[in-house]
Amino acid sequence: MKLEFKYTNELVNYLIKIEKYKTALDYLFLPTRERQKLMYEAKLKKTHFSTSIEGNVLSYNQVEKVIANKNDFKRLTAEQEVQNYWDALTFLEEENDKNTKIDKEFIFKLHDIIQRQGKLIRIPLRGQMPPGVLFAVYDSVTKAAEYIPPEYNDIEPLMDELINWYYNNQNLPAPILSAIMHYALVTIHPFTDGNGRTSRALATYVLMQHKYDFKGFNSFEEYYMSDLNGYYESIQMGLPALFYMGRENPPHLEIWIEYFCKIMALNAEKVYEQAFEVSKKQSNELLKGLNKKDLTLLRYCLENRKKVIKNKELAELFKVTPRAISKWMIEWVEKGILIPNSGTTRITSYNLSYEYESLKISDLGFAE
Repeated sequence: MKLEFKYTNELVNYLIKIEKYKTALDYLFLPTRERQKLMYEAKLKKTHFSTSIEGNVLSYNQVEKVIANKNDFKRLTAEQEVQNYWDALTFLEEENDKNTKIDKEFIFKLHDIIQRQGKLIRIPLRGQMPPGVLFAVYDSVTKAAEYIPPEYNDIEPLMDELINWYYNNQNLPAPILSAIMHYALVTIHPFTDGNGRTSRALATYVLMQHKYDFKGFNSFEEYYMSDLNGYYESIQMGLPALFYMGRENPPHLEIWIEYFCKIMALNAEKVYEQAFEVSKKQSNELLKGLNKKDLTLLRYCLENRKKVIKNKELAELFKVTPRAISKWMIEWVEKGILIPNSGTTRITSYNLSYEYESLKISDLGFAE
């Protein structure tokens, strides 16, 4: 299966936009509680919308109740599906922390969690069909075969080929790697069921591994769900239903990659705007109650990118005696603006605390 593409103007513009918002997000200060809240909400959205794409009827609020009620062991099928996907995302977070590499075993385990029914067991690859029976993805309305994947005996070689391709192309931008892994796995269609969810989860993991998951705040699935026809048409690229009539040697993949990166760029902008509002609110809280002297200190440190602040230089800045500065230093430590650089006695240098170091000059009301 060839996995080739070329850069188009649209694709490059989407990649630039993604990079712009990723960089901007990296510079925002978010309190731990707010960061965890955004991650939780994004995880709920991924769970709700990825399962909704496959026909799960539970609402967002119902999904949240399922996740909150962990001790319910008598779940409906729809409830078990969303719990499974939530567990799969948790698995990805844990494996990313361990820097686990993607291989066939990893994909098996991910799929096992997504499709589990009770005890976690190994679910085999799609096998040989009975004589006269065709394995295909059928249109839910017309019942016509929309996609006929490769024969069962081609699955493992294609998966090996995909994993080799992935590790031989690590120089590609992370969004493109993620898009192609999504496309390729769902095209190989290695399992009887759960291929779409597994492919979307795998694409998420690729972004996590390359630190392009926007701190865990991203959720593409809600965009796919709002544009299901566009999602399916882009990934099918107008090719014949039979894998061996186009998908084995498809045209360049720009149609799908552009669509994927457009969704990612839109999501990046939305994520940044949400995080910015949280950060702005936090900045206002940090600055509340500070006096002109405190703001002058902050402006000096931020403008000069000061990592270490010494008593002597601040005495010169404020044109006061070192004794006066020493007293002010105690006040600034009590307010949480500064932290001692070392020791507890005869302290001669300080650091700006993490919360205040994350502020921008514009937060103080000055032009940058």
